[in-house]
Amino acid sequence: MEAIGLRIPFIEALEQRFRVVLASASPRRRELLDRLGISYEVIPSTFAEDLDKAKYAAASDYVLDTAVQKTTEVFYRLKGESSKPLFVIGADTIVVNSRGVILEKPTSRDDAAATLRGLSNAVNTVYTGVCVMIDTGSAQPHVVTAVEATGVEFGELDDAMVDAYVATGEPHDKAGSYAYQSLACFFVHRIRGDYYNVVGFPCARFFQMLRELHAEGVI
Repeated sequence: MEAIGLRIPFIEALEQRFRVVLASASPRRRELLDRLGISYEVIPSTFAEDLDKAKYAAASDYVLDTAVQKTTEVFYRLKGESSKPLFVIGADTIVVNSRGVILEKPTSRDDAAATLRGLSNAVNTVYTGVCVMIDTGSAQPHVVTAVEATGVEFGELDDAMVDAYVATGEPHDKAGSYAYQSLACFFVHRIRGDYYNVVGFPCARFFQMLRELHAEGVI
């Protein structure tokens, strides 16, 4: 059955007033954003995502700065050509293992396997940074940001399980080399926090951001 979008008056006003853009090619983020019933364009950022992790005191700072940079790139690329004010949504997701190492998408099958072995019998933390950049007619855009964190506890992963999972190809484009919403559900004992944050977009936090923007009169 096709999902029915959540139609709320201020969300309808948002898409009437703004050109809404998702600065991400992630199908999971598109699926979740579709649930709000917003009409939007998908224009992925070309930001290189090459920030130096060593310069950040916390993983949450790194993931948020990456989200801001991705959003900024799309906002200024489109600003001169848009007939409606822009409302650009950007996000970035990383996984941090129990030793504090930031895990992004694996570079190879061997990298994915090594990452998964490091997640066995341990709690990793998924961070998603969200940035919304809005053209309000001022010289500088109105920017709001948030970071959501969710703890994910893995059971034991032996070599056979790791090899079988890597062979499916699922880990190759996933931060942390796993997709909890798919086959990795068999490995996860429990989570602490927002399930959708692990999928890649913290829906409740984003909705709260929209409510606050509406209360402030920005949308």
